[in-house]
Amino acid sequence: MKPTAHRALHPRDDEPWQDSQRRMFLRLAWLGTVACGVALWIQRPAFDPLDRVALPLLALTLLVLQAAVAARRVRVRTAVTVTYAATTVYFLLALEQQFRTFAPQVHMLSESTYWFALLYAAPFLIAPPRQALGWAGGTYAVALALCLYHLGRGVGGGDLRLTGAVLQFLLSGAVIIVVQGTFGVQRMHLLAAREAAYKDALTGLANRRAAEERLAALAGEGEPFTVAMFDLDHFKRLNDEHGHGAGDRVLRGVAGAARTVLPPGGLAARWGGEEFLLILPPLEGPDVRPLLDTLRGHLRDLRHGEVSGVTACFGVATTRPGEHPDDVVARADAAMYAAKRQGRNDVRLDETHRVRG
Repeated sequence: MKPTAHRALHPRDDEPWQDSQRRMFLRLAWLGTVACGVALWIQRPAFDPLDRVALPLLALTLLVLQAAVAARRVRVRTAVTVTYAATTVYFLLALEQQFRTFAPQVHMLSESTYWFALLYAAPFLIAPPRQALGWAGGTYAVALALCLYHLGRGVGGGDLRLTGAVLQFLLSGAVIIVVQGTFGVQRMHLLAAREAAYKDALTGLANRRAAEERLAALAGEGEPFTVAMFDLDHFKRLNDEHGHGAGDRVLRGVAGAARTVLPPGGLAARWGGEEFLLILPPLEGPDVRPLLDTLRGHLRDLRHGEVSGVTACFGVATTRPGEHPDDVVARADAAMYAAKRQGRNDVRLDETHRVRG
């Protein structure tokens, strides 16, 4: 099977942002572009001096970012950062302008200030709490400085109605940031707890629960995959002779070696004890052999004190149409034990020719 099969197993980017987030950005950027056009259309024929220039520039920025993200030339995180910066600059300029024209005449702030709630909340949905607090807090600080500056200059002739509107605007913004910051920290704690629940504490690999869920997800989507299960040879003897500390170091070394050979979309998991599982794109015997030989070479090169290299037995199986994941793993497990019976340090393909190294 050629590498193009990897996309079926791994429909996500190599970056932290998944395709769903890319699609969400494209939809929101398109909605923002439309909003810029609608705002200009409503103002015709007497356009606001700021909007006449700023809205077309903002719409153009969004269109360029949409094209770049769709073509995968720009990461979603970068596009989101640029979008947030451009949008924030526009609304801050609009806030400055309304103090000079709109607010003194009508004794209140314009509807454009409604969007500041989104500027304060959005960072906590797309960035870690500390970074989000920097974005939202920076925006709030500039808005606060503008409001205090203009109120201090007596805009509106000391009109209490305008002062009250400004204070409500500032207070609501502060509340939003505090609430979102609290929720952001709680969300990070929940994500950390979830990650811990799916990670093996010793090796840092996915644990058995995570591997089982990945297998179930692939089977549910009807995606084919290959499973390679391997068990370290004579690991009990290693623990007895060198101690469990040395055994733990070896397991961590094996985990690192497994990570280095994973193709895009692959998953390495500690299945239990000294047993590991690789979930790979669907690979035939001639294709899986170089990958596992590379891994075996890395295992032989492991050096941990008196422990010099390890070997393992591998069992490999690829899904059949409609097959349950447990059956695929069972076939790989049986192939691995067949390799053990043949003398260890071996690779056995389920129901195919035996590959010996």
